[in-house]
Amino acid sequence: MSNDATRPSVRRSFGRRLSNAIAIFTAIQFALSPAAFANCHEEAMLVFDASGSMSATNERGRRIDVARRAAADVLPEVTAVRPTGLVTYGGAYAVGCSGVELRMPPMQGSASLIMSELLALAPSGQTPLSQATWLAAQTLDNNGSPGTVVLLTDGYENCGLNACTLGAKLRSEAPKIKVHVIGFHLHSVGERSIACLANQTGGTYTSTRNYEELKQALQKTLTCQRIARGPGATRFGQLAKLQLITLGDAQG
Repeated sequence: MSNDATRPSVRRSFGRRLSNAIAIFTAIQFALSPAAFANCHEEAMLVFDASGSMSATNERGRRIDVARRAAADVLPEVTAVRPTGLVTYGGAYAVGCSGVELRMPPMQGSASLIMSELLALAPSGQTPLSQATWLAAQTLDNNGSPGTVVLLTDGYENCGLNACTLGAKLRSEAPKIKVHVIGFHLHSVGERSIACLANQTGGTYTSTRNYEELKQALQKTLTCQRIARGPGATRFGQLAKLQLITLGDAQG
């Protein structure tokens, strides 16, 4: 029999497989879109350092300005699906170890509100990061759901508390709360003491030196994990792989 006789059925088979593959990829796109994860129940709090040392100048300007730019690039996408709030320490009216303030509780779509608060800060004061982190953790823990605190700091605790001890306290009293710490231009001594805070709560410590590293660290720690590792995304990925294999067989 001539090969020409088999071509219509091959075309129909290939067409079906192509249609299935397109449908699978459409499903994947939806599964990874903000709309599919609008119900991210793991709230987050950003703890932002506005102490006096954040006025130091590096290759791309003042540290606080670099941190603001990184936050401005990350927060819109994050807060579209994850309720996010803000605690700051330091700022225009901070003297010594004062200035720890809950700016807002976790809210979805809070990027513009958070940025308006960050843009109003003028670096001043010391680094009461333990008190600020505790306030953020308590804000999340009061809601009764798992949550994440992301602490961005360019200094270590210097207001009489111990960050590592705080980590142990959180592990005991607020076990659903995880603390990630992002160090920005931190010296090694400060890094060791603050990394302990993250480790005690099951979080991570990330050292950053520039805008790109800081942006990546904020994306990694603030993005709701259901987006990155959702079981639905895994199932869609497996189906897509099978469809691509079948599609390749049809083409061959």
